[in-house]
Amino acid sequence: MAYLQLKGIEKFFGEHRAIKGIDLDIQPGEFVVFVGPSGCGKSTLLRLIAGLEHIDGGMLSLEGRDITHLPSSKRDLAMVFQSYALYPHMSVYENMCFALKLAKVDPKIIEDKVQNAARILNLTPYLQRTPKELSGGQRQRVAIGRAIVRAPK
Repeated sequence: MAYLQLKGIEKFFGEHRAIKGIDLDIQPGEFVVFVGPSGCGKSTLLRLIAGLEHIDGGMLSLEGRDITHLPSSKRDLAMVFQSYALYPHMSVYENMCFALKLAKVDPKIIEDKVQNAARILNLTPYLQRTPKELSGGQRQRVAIGRAIVRAPK
């Protein structure tokens, strides 16, 4: 069984069929890249997988569990956006722990997860800075850290 499986995934915008029955099996440890020209559906497909867009047809499963119609917060997935999508008024630490605080995770666990991710990503010295005080690469690592602390599947 595939770790992440897409069966006949479809997306319509009005009458326009943007995603046309995608079938894909991704096994544990596989690294998958979507490439193609502008407007071909790469971002839309990722948004469907992440739960940021409604799937109009087909089925999406993670470890055999149907997640097609679950909200993004219940899918146990994380997504890092090209634009980083960091909160400019929050520190690096606050950006990285935001989802965990919303989920009411124990503060000690939050501290441990953020410190561990910061260490892995060489962000420990920057935890009290805001995104505007960081380089582009550091901002990208904060966005990756925000995904890591959630420990998604």
